[in-house]
Parts: sequence; C-alpha cells; structure tokens
Amino acid sequence: MVTLTYVRGAERMMTAARLVESGLYVRFADEHSGLIPWSELRLPGPVERVVLPRPHVIEIHLIDGGVEEVPWDFARHFADQRYRASAEAAATRGRLVLGERLRALRGERGESQHGLARRAGVNRVSIARIEAGHQLPRYSTLVALAKALDVPLDQLLMA
Repeated sequence: MVTLTYVRGAERMMTAARLVESGLYVRFADEHSGLIPWSELRLPGPVERVVLPRPHVIEIHLIDGGVEEVPWDFARHFADQRYRASAEAAATRGRLVLGERLRALRGERGESQHGLARRAGVNRVSIARIEAGHQLPRYSTLVALAKALDVPLDQLLMA
C-alpha cells in the first residue's frame, strides 16, 4: 500500500539546481522544472558553482568570491506557466489597487494630478500612469507622493 502525504508549501521547495550551457536548470519538489536563461540572471561575473543550501534559495558562487541568491519565486516563474500567469495577475491587481488608492487620496484633498506632481516633485505623466495601473513606482516616488498627500506611507500602500 502506498500512502501519499501532501506537504504544505512543497511547491516552494527546490530539489535540484545545476548549471547548463544556456543558464540555470531548476527542479521543484512537485516535479515542475525549468531553465532560467543567463540573460535573466544578470550576473556580475563568471560562475564557479551553484549550491542549494536551503530549499527556498539557490546560491550562485562567482569566481571572484561573490555570491548571488536566486529566490524560489524567481525560479518558479521559469518552471511553471500557471505560477507565472498567477504572479503576473497579482502584480496587475496590485498596480490597479495602488492606482485607485492614489486617485482616491488625491481626490479627497481636491488635488489635481498636475498639483500633486508639482508638490511631490514627480512627473504628471507618471502619476497618470500609476493611477491607471500601468506603472509601478519606485519606493522614493511612493515616499514623495505620501509626503505630498500628507499621509503615512502605509496609508498609501494599504487599505
């Protein structure tokens, strides 16, 4: 008799990582696998070896002694089309929610995009793109917008 046990979060466990000619091959506990191309890894130097010290992170050891980490979610993006689609949908929802929140806070204060842009030191087109959910702002932009709206940053980021 065979007994199967589901381990919560097993899809997050990487079981193998190896260097191949075209990039980094990764395998997960749930049998998904994929290749992360060298162009996506953007490493600052030549690679000496790869190590899987924990099931959630890969370490790429560089010849110069540096170590670059590859987290499980970045690797999963290349190993599982459903995860990729789900992560992209979540990112889109997050951008839309942030845009709605920014528009609402700006509206509550009777502030135009142009006025907010001027007070925050941000381009008006950037504010329009953030509000439309087309652009995810840098942290420094979020801080400047929160300050210009006179709200704590967490109020801008969370409902």
